[in-house]
Amino acid sequence: MSDISNEDITHLAKLSRLTLSAEEKEKFAKQLPEILEFVDQLSAVAKLSSAHPSQTIPLAKLRADEESSEKLTLETLQKLAPAWHEDQVEVPAVFGEVADE
Repeated sequence: MSDISNEDITHLAKLSRLTLSAEEKEKFAKQLPEILEFVDQLSAVAKLSSAHPSQTIPLAKLRADEESSEKLTLETLQKLAPAWHEDQVEVPAVFGEVADE
């Protein structure tokens, strides 16, 4: 693998919207060829896998005639849920705090 230039690293950092220090750029320039070599190895494995595909069964076909013997009741769900409010499972906000109305 050829050496990666400082300009290449700067360009990749810009595309990735990263701000890298000079030390980080130097470290990344050493690591990037190893990363690319590993990706090449993964690509080679993927090519081998596609040359010898395994048998696959669509998920819909597996589930079409299967029916669970156990039914999840509302009471069981309430016991399993960390918090419950107005017949719904309450979970923490994903995008930060939400002001109460």
